[in-house]
Order: sequence, then structure tokens, then C-alpha cells
Amino acid sequence: MTSTTRSNGIMSFPGSLILKAGLLSGTLDILSACLYSYIKKGTAPTLILQSISKVALGKTTYTNPTVLAITGLLVHFAIAFSWTVIFFFLYSRAKLMRQNRMLTAIIYGIFVWAMMSMVILPLWNNKPFVFKAENASISAMILVIAIGLPLSFIAHNHYSKKNTGTL
Repeated sequence: MTSTTRSNGIMSFPGSLILKAGLLSGTLDILSACLYSYIKKGTAPTLILQSISKVALGKTTYTNPTVLAITGLLVHFAIAFSWTVIFFFLYSRAKLMRQNRMLTAIIYGIFVWAMMSMVILPLWNNKPFVFKAENASISAMILVIAIGLPLSFIAHNHYSKKNTGTL
């Protein structure tokens, strides 16, 4: 399957490509977050996943630790897929994103960090955003590497193959 360019100049991407890209970026992101938390604080990955579930669904939604971890992982991947869909939507419409893969990756990773840290998580937690330079820079870097880079390179490679006529 290849992307197609519609008469309005907007390209579309196959769902299977977006699914694979979402799985890759979501996996890289959660592995990075778990590894960072384990190295920094000794936090077990299951506690990270349970925390995601509690923030997204409420602290009293589930009490079983296994169910909490599984729902946390599902919530995490739902968020990762949302960012993936948004990326491909923007990529198909913004010519600027197709001009430099690295710059696109950096800007999108920082955009995801800003939206998650400054908007979504404060709304879910009902707490204001507090900027901490070390945490912010590490979290933003994780999102650049785990989400921005894979999505930028996958979209660019797919679009380049479409334009050259190769699969």
C-alpha cells in the first residue's frame, strides 16, 4: 500500500502504516519512560503503568494492581496512537514538515511534550503545570526520540517511496 495524493494536494497514508508507526512510537515511549523512572528512582514499570491508569481513569476506578497496569498500558497506547494520527494528519497537510526530518522530529516531540505536560496532564490531575528544567528536558528528549523521530522518518520514507514510484 502506498500513500495517495488527492486532487486537493493532501496525501493520505494507509491505516496499516499508521498502526505500525503508533505501535513503534508507543512502545519506544513507554520503554523509555519506564527505563528512565527505574534508573532515576528505582520505580518498577508496573507502577508507572498503574500511575497512568490512575491519572487517566481516576484513582478509585480499579483497585487490582494487574488490572491497573493493563489499563495504564492501554491508555498509554491510546494516547500514542492519537499523537500518531495527529502527526500523519499534519504531515499530509504541512509541506514544511516534509522538508527536514530531524527538525520535524524535534519540533513534534517538543509539541507533544508541551501539550501533555502543560495541558492534558494538568487537566487530568486537576493540578497546575510546574516547570522543572531537568524533568522537562528529559521528558521532551524522550518524546523527540521515541515519537518525533520514528514518525518523521516513517512518514518521510513512505512519502519518498511514493514519489519515486518504488515500494
